[in-house]
Amino acid sequence: MRRVVITGCGVVTAAGTELEGFWNALMDGTCFIRPLQHFSYYDMPALLGAEVELAPEDGKGLGSDATTSRARCAQLANAAVERALSDAAMMPVCDPDRTGVIFGSTLGEEREVGDLSERWVRNGPDDFGDEFWVRCDNHRLASRIAGEHGIGGPVQFCAAACSSGNAAVAFAYDLVSSGAADVMIAGGADALTRSIYCGFERMGALSKSICRPFDRRRDGVSFGEGAGVVVLETLEHANRRNAPRIYAEIAGYGMSNDAHHITAPDPNGEGFARAMKQALHSTLAPFDEIDYISPHGTGTLYNDRSECRAIKSVFGDRARHIPVSSVKSMIGHTNGAAGAIETVVCALALTHQAVPPTANLNDPDPECDLDCVPLVGRALPIQACLNLAAGFGGFNVCLVLKRVQ
Repeated sequence: MRRVVITGCGVVTAAGTELEGFWNALMDGTCFIRPLQHFSYYDMPALLGAEVELAPEDGKGLGSDATTSRARCAQLANAAVERALSDAAMMPVCDPDRTGVIFGSTLGEEREVGDLSERWVRNGPDDFGDEFWVRCDNHRLASRIAGEHGIGGPVQFCAAACSSGNAAVAFAYDLVSSGAADVMIAGGADALTRSIYCGFERMGALSKSICRPFDRRRDGVSFGEGAGVVVLETLEHANRRNAPRIYAEIAGYGMSNDAHHITAPDPNGEGFARAMKQALHSTLAPFDEIDYISPHGTGTLYNDRSECRAIKSVFGDRARHIPVSSVKSMIGHTNGAAGAIETVVCALALTHQAVPPTANLNDPDPECDLDCVPLVGRALPIQACLNLAAGFGGFNVCLVLKRVQ
């Protein structure tokens, strides 16, 4: 098995689209969950969320067809990929036939599907030609990127609910570590959609105020949109090409399923715990080397409680001394992008030797009695961290990231 490192990072979030600004905003505990300006739904006019401001040039690299560049999820994905490749000094991609792409999403271009379906019902099928397939085929999140950059290696689209971004990174790690590829571009993207807001409102899981993970007054999820991308390559390959920086090493991962309920996690966090234990065993890393945990941290009553129970069951007495913080309190839950964005957060935490806070955490829940880093980020030495993502259906994916010595 070959050592796999992160040499490029790209984010497109409400907290920013450049790494330095993104990191500084998170460390300050700035919350970007606000009334939406560019997305609304007629039955729910007063929506809150963390909306992305895309630059005019973002998405123009998606092809000559103007309709393609309007697909919101593809815009977000492509913008993050270009930032990650530039950060890794891989523009153009070196050795395209040994490079691949794996991209994850929860809903892909569902926003486009809804808009085009309404046009069909209102105006009939003659109102548009082949736009549906050009704009709404989810595999294009990966294949468009590969085509744009001349990539001839493994290309896949990954759908594992809200753990899709983490799953994409895990599968990309497998391909690089096994020798099937030398470089992989891995990440996730999702845009705000009607179905997300309507579905969570009907379940009673949509926050009526603002996302407050681990807080006694938390009342649900606040949504965001965006994309996160990492460039993975072997340590040998990175050294051979004199990569400008190495953020972190992907040391291993774990996957599990709660097999409990379609939306609710196991109350005791048994699925979360299995994923974390598998991840730690896959790296042969002692449990006392983990210095930070990036949890799923959605701000729902059950998720936060279950995650805290899982962390305590895995780490025992040491659990209360490991910083645990949720950036969803600032940029919202970005669905299939969340795990990938939080992989970038972990890589930056290892680089800067600091951890971001949990914003809006003013009244900690006694049942979430961990060090949840309230309100403002904290500098501290970090050698390794866990990035845990979960999704409907019980999908759990946990990555281990380590500092490269």
